[in-house]
Amino acid sequence: MVAFTIFGFSIYRYWIFYAVSFILWYFWLSWVGKKEWFKNYPKVQYFLTEGLEDFLLTIALWVIIGWRLWHILIYGNWYYFSHFAEIFQLWKWWMSFIWWIIGVVLLLFGFLKYKKVSRKDALILFDVVLVFVPFWILLWRFGNYLNQELYWIPIAQLPLRLADVLTNLWFSHIYPQIDKIQRVNTNFLSMTLEWILLLSIQLIFLSKMLKKWQYRIWQLSTNFLLWYSIIRFLLEYVRADSQLEYIWSCTKSQWFFICFAILALGLKRYFYRRKNFNLVPYKQRNVWNNA
Repeated sequence: MVAFTIFGFSIYRYWIFYAVSFILWYFWLSWVGKKEWFKNYPKVQYFLTEGLEDFLLTIALWVIIGWRLWHILIYGNWYYFSHFAEIFQLWKWWMSFIWWIIGVVLLLFGFLKYKKVSRKDALILFDVVLVFVPFWILLWRFGNYLNQELYWIPIAQLPLRLADVLTNLWFSHIYPQIDKIQRVNTNFLSMTLEWILLLSIQLIFLSKMLKKWQYRIWQLSTNFLLWYSIIRFLLEYVRADSQLEYIWSCTKSQWFFICFAILALGLKRYFYRRKNFNLVPYKQRNVWNNA
């Protein structure tokens, strides 16, 4: 939806949220770069300092292109092949987060490969970037709420005690653009779990790594993939749109998240057992306490 209009030009809410998220991302990555935790890895340090603008611009472009592209190919059901002009209507909200994850990861690895970044350095960069992703999810879910999107099942369909708990915690809401039924406010529920819980897990792991000088490559990335998959798997049960796409005992999205969780566990085991993926931060004394 339109947030405001300037000289007849519409500024959409999602554009604002994208801009804010990348500004915050910039400050986070530049702060990490100033701490010089990865000074022993010049390519990583370069993309956190001098090369940060190019790195973030690449992420921004592929977030938009990849997210939209995967929705068109996977969920468009051939609609866009006969409505080609609508492909470029980026102000519309429908995009696929699942396929964005796959697309952006592959394309960013391609970009880093083009820049002659080693696999180890690329994995470190993904770890640093994904620590901040929960903030971006927070803004995106808030946009879903403001736009009255991704409405959820009626609160009356839940067990009475659970319905009371959600109502008392302000996790119920009437979506006036849909109907006048009290529904589960999973926009706020998603914001709480995908932001606070995920961010807390990532920061706890990062602080322990830096205090013990035992930073294991891609543990933060696999943490994000594992816990995000678990949270989204559970939330699918209260999404009204997901109830229409059951395959056997799970929704289409849940099967993706099952695969992602298995993949995350497999990658965790792979990197955990290889000592050459254990790093020692550059500053070996009081690195976290001085942060």
